[in-house]
Amino acid sequence: MVYFLIIYFLALVVFAIYSFFGIYHLWRFGYIGDLTKPAIFVYITIALITIVISIIFIVFRSWPTDFNM
Repeated sequence: MVYFLIIYFLALVVFAIYSFFGIYHLWRFGYIGDLTKPAIFVYITIALITIVISIIFIVFRSWPTDFNM
C-alpha cells in the first residue's frame, strides 16, 4: 500500500510541474482579454478541489498498522 502512496505523491509532483508550465504558457501566450484568466482560475480551482478531496480520503482511510512487503 505504501507503493501506491509514493506513486500518488510522485504523480502529484509531476502534475504540479506540468500544470505550472501549462498555466505559464496560457498566461504568457494566451489571447488578450478573452477567457484566459477565467480559464486559469477554473483550472486551478478544479485541480485544487480534486487534490484536497483525494488527500482527505487518504488521511481518513483506516490504514493497516503493519505493512507486509
